[in-house]
Parts: sequence; C-alpha cells; structure tokens
Amino acid sequence: MERAWQPEALQNRRLEQLRATMDDYIEKNIGQIEENLPVFFGHVAATLDRSFPDLDDRTYDDFIDETGFALLNAKRDPPTPEFLEKVLRHAVGNKREQKGRATLEVMVALRLIDIGVYYQALEYLSRHRNHDVRINAAMAYCYYALSLAKNQSPGPRPDDMELQAREEMLTLARVRPPLSRLGPLDRKESRLNSIFWYMLDLAFAWFPSEPEFYRIGISWTKHVGDAERRQQLLDRATEHFPNDRYFLAEAFNTSVDMRNGSGAASIVKQMMQQFPDDHEPLYYGMKLAILGGKPRSYARFRKLAILKEFPRHLLLLLDTVLEVMCNHRTESLLCFEEVKKTFTARGYYLTALEYILRDFVEGDEERAKRARSTFFSSVDQYCMQTLKIRT
Repeated sequence: MERAWQPEALQNRRLEQLRATMDDYIEKNIGQIEENLPVFFGHVAATLDRSFPDLDDRTYDDFIDETGFALLNAKRDPPTPEFLEKVLRHAVGNKREQKGRATLEVMVALRLIDIGVYYQALEYLSRHRNHDVRINAAMAYCYYALSLAKNQSPGPRPDDMELQAREEMLTLARVRPPLSRLGPLDRKESRLNSIFWYMLDLAFAWFPSEPEFYRIGISWTKHVGDAERRQQLLDRATEHFPNDRYFLAEAFNTSVDMRNGSGAASIVKQMMQQFPDDHEPLYYGMKLAILGGKPRSYARFRKLAILKEFPRHLLLLLDTVLEVMCNHRTESLLCFEEVKKTFTARGYYLTALEYILRDFVEGDEERAKRARSTFFSSVDQYCMQTLKIRT
C-alpha cells in the first residue's frame, strides 16, 4: 500500500525525534554497540529506510554521519585507531552515496582534539584541507595547541608549531575555502565552530593588517544569521580599515537590516567623503531615504545623483519606488509611465514590474502590502546589479 505524503516540516520533526531516540540508545548501550558495529549501523539504515522511504540522499547520509559522531562522543575511553577506522568504515558503508568521508573524518578529528591527540587529528584533517574554511582553522588549532603544550610560558618569538598555526591561517585567508560543506557540523553549537572563532580571534591579533580574516568572519555570520557578532566584526573592521569599500557597504546593509537609520546615514556620509565620484553612496542615500519615507532627503540625494550622471532610467525607477513606499498609488503609476519611456531593452522585466505595481494599486490592503515589498526588493536588486554593487 502506498504511504501517504507528509509535509516536510512533519518529516523533519519525526527525524528529530528519531535522532533523539537514537542518541539516547547509543548513550545507554555504547558497550554493546562497540562489540557489533556492523549490526548497529545496519539497524540504523533499516530504520531510516522503513520510516522514511522517500528521504533524500543528503539528509539520509547526514543522519548516518550524526550517528557516527554520537558513537564517538559516547565512548568513555580514548578511542583506539582501530575503533575510529571501524566506525568510519561501517558508517560510510551504510550511506547511500558511499563516498566523501570528509564530514565523518572531521568528526573523528574533533573527538581526537577533545582528548588532546593533536597529531592524529591533523592526519584526518589534512586529508580535507581547503574543503571547508573551518577545517583549515581546526588544523591551525592543533598546531597552536601543540605549541601551548610544549611552551607553558611563551617566549618573545613563536616556536615552530605556532608558526605552523599562523601559516595555516594565512593559507585560509589566501585560498578562502568554501564556508559550509560539512552538513551536521554547521550547527551553531558545533565544536568545530567554536574552534573556528577561537582561531579567527587569534588571527586578528597575529595579522592586524590583514582584512581578509574580517571578510571571512563577516561572511560566516551572514551564513548563520549571527547579526550581533556581524555587527561587532564590522565595528572593528571599519575602525581598522576605514577606506575599505566592502566593510563600509556591509556596515550600511547591516544597519539597514537592524533598522538603525542613524548608523546607515553615517556610513553613507563617510562613503560620500571617501568616494565622492562613485554612484554607490548616492544609491545608498536614496535607498535609505526611500526606506525611511523621507522625500526631502531623497530629493537632495537625487540632485547630487544628476550632477554625478547617475543613470536616468534608474532615477525614474527609484522615483516610482519612493511613491510606492509612501503608499501613493496614483503617483506611482504616473512615475512608472516615465520609466517605460526610458527603457529601450529588458521589456520582460518592465512587464513583470508592471504586474506587481498593479497589485499594489488595485489590490486589497494585504495584497498591496506584499506587492510594495516585492516591488522594492526587485528594483533594489536591479539597481545593485546595474551599478555593479557587490552584495
């Protein structure tokens, strides 16, 4: 009999419950499980196949990885090399895509780090160097921990192990590995994440003139949605690198996200002083005025934009957005008619915008509200793309 379809949210909830049940079973029966790993992993795979026959391969394999990690953490005694390899072999053997040991081997390395076996942890981590930015940081952490173990009172110069740690962090800054390729280890409370931040803080002190470490940290905070740490990094970055356009743009966008109008305005003022001939700060000024519903402020920036030869069709589009955000329905239609006269290409985009605008003008209050937000977001992305402003 065909199983009834279930919403994804319900399936995820059931997976979480199974995960909790499995972790509890492992914690209470680790001795028995160790004696017969093939049977245990076979049971896990069979349970997944029976309970979630339509589970996608990535989620299925992540569950197997998490099970292996739970086994490693539940073992009371320091794991032997043989035990580690057995867990890896049986876990990989029960994954649907029986390849890619990176996540499992990093999990093994984290267990070894926790018990202070840094050289063996490095063996596992080095196999996947540059696969994920946090792997490089974990390697640097191992070298630094070895340095601290060797030198209880650090001298005026770093020893060979600390130099290795610094070199690994410089490699991280130079290569910029991907941010997140380790599935189950992306969780905020992951030990790998705490190691990453620990080493990044050291890198700020070791290499104060290297902005790349701040870029990496800011990118990660955006990936995980850590607005508070993102703001802290931006405050430090804009102080150390006041002429760096990337940090100023990120500071502006962060201020907008956090509804800090005065902070965003100060960034616009700073950018206009440092980049007086660029369109980017003018666009940010008009955008901020639109979001704040301030026509007078918008008009001041618009006059400056005309003097700096800002693209006319973008100005007309922004005029329309201002009227939309101020909830002026008739005026927004009139502005959009002027927009259509200036566009010689991208007719399909104007057609889509006009549909959205009609929803704003003719729809009920709820529909108009959604259309207003969509119209603003669409034009914002189009302007950013046209002006080649990086996001």
